[in-house]
Parts: sequence; C-alpha cells; structure tokens
Amino acid sequence: MAAKDDALRRIQELLGPGALTADPDFRAGVSYTVACPKESLVAVMEIFNACGFYLESLTGLDFQDTLEFVYHMNAYEPRARMAVRVLCPHDGEMPSVSGVFASALWQEREAWEFYGVRFSGHPDLRRLLLPDDADFYPLRKDFGTVHAYRKREEVYG
Repeated sequence: MAAKDDALRRIQELLGPGALTADPDFRAGVSYTVACPKESLVAVMEIFNACGFYLESLTGLDFQDTLEFVYHMNAYEPRARMAVRVLCPHDGEMPSVSGVFASALWQEREAWEFYGVRFSGHPDLRRLLLPDDADFYPLRKDFGTVHAYRKREEVYG
C-alpha cells in the first residue's frame, strides 16, 4: 500500500472522515488537508512518521480570533504532500512534535519566537533570531511599531 493511502486510512480512523479534505486538482499544492485538534497532533504526526512521511515545514497564521499552525507533510511518492491544520488560541500552548520529527526542533522555536505560542514538551525552547529580552512577536497582527530600528550604516558601517 502506498504511504499516502496508508496514512489517510489511519488518520481517518483516528479523527473521523470529516477531518480530511481532498484537493484532487492539487490547486493548494497539497493532495489533502487534515483538520486536526491540537490534542491529536502528536498521534497524527506519529502516523505520518510510521508511513514514511517527513515534516517539510511548519508555519503559523494569525487571525483575529485564533492562531492556526500548518504542518506540511510529504513523502517520496507523487502527490503525497499534505497539510495538517491545527487551531490554537492566542494565549494557548501547542504540543511539541519534536519527539517525532527532529526537524521540528528549529521550526517550533521559530514559531514560538514569532507568534508567542509555547510548544509544550520542547526540549530547547529558546530564541533563534530575536534578542533574548524581546517582548514582542513580529508575525502577530497586533505587533506595533518597533522602536529599535537602526539605520543601515549603523549596522554595516
């Protein structure tokens, strides 16, 4: 059985048929979208891992009422790319999948740094790019004016 079909069957058994949305024309760049509650995220990622998928990317979206994290999963077969969408409140916490996919270590750190959502169970949640004392999250829509702007010549001489 192909990795994609096996993963879809197992995810449907776990989450139910309403969690999967097909995109047969691949218009969104994925063959299926999985609507996943955050409580089931680690179990879904374990299914993908067992079926030979890898974590391609993790990104966040900030909406007025919620945050959404999108995990792009892929396998080495045609049209196997899928998106796992997980909603999280602005002041919520997400489960870490770094125990399933080591590539999530850096991606979760980046998402925490730019969106302010902690990843519970992450072994090394510290900043990658922003200063350690940063008290803002630049990819959140409520991010205001930054007062630490410097001129180019101040940085590059």
